[in-house]
Amino acid sequence: MKTPWNWLEGIVFASSCVLVALVLGYLAVDTWTRGDSPPDLTVTVGTPVRGAYEWRVPVTVANHGDMTAEEVHVRVSLRGEGAEEAEFVLAYVPRHSERKGWVAFREEPSDMEARAVGFATP
Repeated sequence: MKTPWNWLEGIVFASSCVLVALVLGYLAVDTWTRGDSPPDLTVTVGTPVRGAYEWRVPVTVANHGDMTAEEVHVRVSLRGEGAEEAEFVLAYVPRHSERKGWVAFREEPSDMEARAVGFATP
């Protein structure tokens, strides 16, 4: 004997089918339209924050390319009289996204230069 579907079961089943179709469609379009440009990294520094024993500076690394950058080495340098350097490594920066990190300096940072000094491609 065949039992009739509950109306709630029908709604959940139809919603699930639509969601699965949408995800598969998105993945197909993303695969077909993806470019192959290498990572294009830009590094920006934020406003320094006074800590208990040092100055901390937020750093944002943005990848504008179509490939992921791995092991991104970022160097921030202070120019002028109290020249210091700080570095950190980001495990990866995905395509068309950004990651954030922090560096610390002993002296108050005023004139800074930040850049990505190296990365690997998968």
